[in-house]
Amino acid sequence: MQRPLLVIDVQRGNISEYNRFIPNGIASIIKAELFNPIIFSRYINTPDSPARLFLEVEDMSDFGSAGMESKIAEVMGAKAPGLDTYGVTPLPEGYGAKRYLLTKNVYSAVTPEFEELLAELDLANTGMYIVGADTESSVLKTALDLFERSIEPIILAEFCGSHRGLGTHERALELLKELIGPERVISDYMPLRHRWERSKNS
Repeated sequence: MQRPLLVIDVQRGNISEYNRFIPNGIASIIKAELFNPIIFSRYINTPDSPARLFLEVEDMSDFGSAGMESKIAEVMGAKAPGLDTYGVTPLPEGYGAKRYLLTKNVYSAVTPEFEELLAELDLANTGMYIVGADTESSVLKTALDLFERSIEPIILAEFCGSHRGLGTHERALELLKELIGPERVISDYMPLRHRWERSKNS
């Protein structure tokens, strides 16, 4: 089974009172063993990142903010490498899936290292399920970059969120519906899950 899941930037600095529900939800769908492979991404605001260069912000540059949220760290199955480790790090297999960590310093997870991993896993012609934070930045940019590479992005909206608030998250979903098609923004995951579980058990 190849049903890739991309878990975008669920790090302490991207979680607030507005989206604190998403780590538990994402952990639960990973534990259901319905996705393979699972690629986690994390954003590090390095000294040469565009955010540091143009916005002059230093958030997401230390483990306090850039560290993985605890529920996500648990389902990753291994301690994340240091913040100076970039590109793709293989993680132990678990929950019926190969697992990887992608470290980047831009919004999008579609980096050259990510594209090399897709080629290695033969995922270039496979749709990719996307969850994580923040909907209006890293999730949206990753979805658009996959779309423009003819890789179908499928947003599981109830497992995405913005630390900036529900309104920001909802505006981003409306944009995504317009830009990649409303059928690729899934608001209710359970019918999909039930169908996958039936096929897994049959």
